[in-house]
Amino acid sequence: MDDSEQQGMALPLALVAVLLISTLLAGALMLSVSHLSLTHTKSCYANAMNLAEAGINWELWKISQDASAADNTPVTREVPAGSGRTFTVHVEAYPSGGPWTALGPFSVISTGTVDGVSRTVRIVARGYGLSGLYALFGMNTLSVGGNAVINGASGTNGTVSVNGNPAFNGNFIYAGLDAGGDQVRVTPPSQVFTAPLAEEFPTVNELANQRAWQKYGVHTTLGVDFFGTSGGGKPYNDNATIRDASGAVVSTSGNQIDWGHLPKAGETLWDGTPVPANLQGANIIVLRPGDYYLDGLDVQGNRGIFVDDREGIVNIWLGPSGKGGGTDTINGGSIFFTSQDSSHFHLYEGSSRTLVMEGTMDFYGSVYAYNGPSSSGAFWGSIIVRGDGVMNGSVIGYDVTKTTGSCQINFPSSGGIGPGGGGPGPAPGEPIFYYGYDQSWEEVGGL
Repeated sequence: MDDSEQQGMALPLALVAVLLISTLLAGALMLSVSHLSLTHTKSCYANAMNLAEAGINWELWKISQDASAADNTPVTREVPAGSGRTFTVHVEAYPSGGPWTALGPFSVISTGTVDGVSRTVRIVARGYGLSGLYALFGMNTLSVGGNAVINGASGTNGTVSVNGNPAFNGNFIYAGLDAGGDQVRVTPPSQVFTAPLAEEFPTVNELANQRAWQKYGVHTTLGVDFFGTSGGGKPYNDNATIRDASGAVVSTSGNQIDWGHLPKAGETLWDGTPVPANLQGANIIVLRPGDYYLDGLDVQGNRGIFVDDREGIVNIWLGPSGKGGGTDTINGGSIFFTSQDSSHFHLYEGSSRTLVMEGTMDFYGSVYAYNGPSSSGAFWGSIIVRGDGVMNGSVIGYDVTKTTGSCQINFPSSGGIGPGGGGPGPAPGEPIFYYGYDQSWEEVGGL
């Protein structure tokens, strides 16, 4: 083959090579573009889910601040602003659907959208009350001494001091960066945890405002003092239903009880209900389900309270908010509970008096003393537990001291919502701490 023939073959071969290379490059480019598109779609798919769940968290936070602000119709938020990425969220009554009214369970439905890709998530949520929280918690200080036995989770946002030989049969949580103090030793398999965030609790005033709305449909900022007021000729408490052992209505003039004028209890109440031995011969008051407001409480000696909580919750609100000195005292032998259900009785200390629980007691209920802030931003709430009684319920306060004696506190819980707490929701009459996830996470639709 001469040179001219060789040169003639070179051009077709070069063209074939160029064609092959171009085809390979085009295929590689198409594969790269397809891969990039798939990666982008997957990224949008994942981010849309993140936004959908962010919408659920945002709605639960919003309802926890003010349940009346629930979005019964879809609301869209752009996150972050200007990004074009959105979530659209609303709530529905569960399981019936339609507009939700506070206290009942509800669904939260949220759709996240990123660059045209949408994903929708639905959960069922409810309100949470005291049930399932700590057996013992001091927000500012916690002091535990003697031979106390704590059956349930304990913790502090501040400092803890341990004296004597207390037994912690439950997890202990040092919550927040300010938590510390003595090293608590717990009974295995319980554990000691250090959490980066402090536990947040509502104040008594916040709980009272919520209860006012739940029970009377009144939005107020008066806090615990709301229950000592009247509106439209209607008292905002159930003090008028307090009776003595004979069935007579007890006067609460000035939100105080004149114990000395009460008849002594015999073996039965006016309606034939048996009176326990520890209250026989004492001047007693009878509290049935309702909300009661008092400016002071001194239940010891010949004084007693018969808590008939078989048919609902009894709440006692102590005020005025942040005022007063001295103590509010309950001697355990001076109180009796018919239901023996710790979720049926709540004692809220809203004043700045120290709440003292003492003596040999069989107590069934929760004690809560955390209120504020004052004009200077201060909070308060002091509880002292002493003696050898058994408290079945939760003891939570700003400053909590368990001093001498062998008192037991029984409130099985892991800390927060967990085993031993929760249930189907807060019992009627119990203020809600917050709204959160209950059950049934599911994705609706999808790609």
